[in-house]
Amino acid sequence: MSLEDRTEAATPRRREDARNEGKVCKSADINTALSFLISLLVLRAAGPYLYENFTDIFKETFSTLHVQEISLDQARDMMMAQMMKGLRLCLPVMLGVGAVGLASNVLQVGFRVTPKAIAWDSNRINPLKGVVNLISLRSAVELLKSIAKVVVVGAVVYAFLRREMPRLLDLADMSVGTAASTVGGMCWQLLSRACIILLAIGILDYIFQRFNFEKSIRMTKQEVKEEYKRTEGDPAIKGRIRQRQREIARSRMVQAVPKADVVLTNPTHYAVALKYDPEEMAAPIVIAKGQRLMAQKIKEIASANGIPIIENPPVTRMIYKMVEVGQAIPEELYQTVAEILAYVYKLSEKAGRAWKVA
Repeated sequence: MSLEDRTEAATPRRREDARNEGKVCKSADINTALSFLISLLVLRAAGPYLYENFTDIFKETFSTLHVQEISLDQARDMMMAQMMKGLRLCLPVMLGVGAVGLASNVLQVGFRVTPKAIAWDSNRINPLKGVVNLISLRSAVELLKSIAKVVVVGAVVYAFLRREMPRLLDLADMSVGTAASTVGGMCWQLLSRACIILLAIGILDYIFQRFNFEKSIRMTKQEVKEEYKRTEGDPAIKGRIRQRQREIARSRMVQAVPKADVVLTNPTHYAVALKYDPEEMAAPIVIAKGQRLMAQKIKEIASANGIPIIENPPVTRMIYKMVEVGQAIPEELYQTVAEILAYVYKLSEKAGRAWKVA
């Protein structure tokens, strides 16, 4: 399916699926630039310390070579000892660069282990697939980016060296210490400029990668509809379920109407069936309610079962809107409903069940 057909932004589920497959928006140039920057800063801060310690290592190694003969094993042991010292000196720099590389990845895409992304895939070693990837548009773009980076960084280095050429020619007339200091300062300036360029390239690359990633995970209208069905359920099926639930609820209410003590009506639009048992209930509860056809059905069942039907539009509307089936009436209606029930009990010779108003 062509990208032209993918006009819809990716849904959260599509983004999550892409992430699980290892497809994320990430710029390798950002990682390179940040690692280079931290390396430069660490070397700048720890340069004197590293210089002194490496000087001591060289002095210790070469100062005794002319005064004694050493065997091959001794030379090997000495070399390994000095290498371990050098490694310990470089370890903070390596750990700093590694931590920055990890942090830059986490900041770009978050931290998550995706086994699917590292699972075995025969296409990765398929020569034909590799050739296709080499001549793809993405590979061409990456090649152009690499060439652009080399050209830009090379231009910056060339401009700097050309400007500093007189100072380089003067190094021959300087002492060793002064020359080393001058070269160190020039290296710092050169690397700083290169680092700024790499950071700028990394930011631009991240913007491009973000645009390309969003474009690659776009969806068609049909895919959005199908995903909605998978996530939320088929609307037609959900509609049938809701219809079935309403039918079950109406059936239960119809079966409960004969147990009511009274049915209040609007008189034609609403009907509410109330039941009260002082031994089990703190207040009357609504056991059925309905409007229009359902209200008419409730009244028919009430008439067929000898349930008193009382017309009281204000109370009926209030109970219908405020109280759900199975809930007790609100306290502000206790007095009114008590009077209605008292009247009903009197008519049906149930005065002994008079309701005590709370």
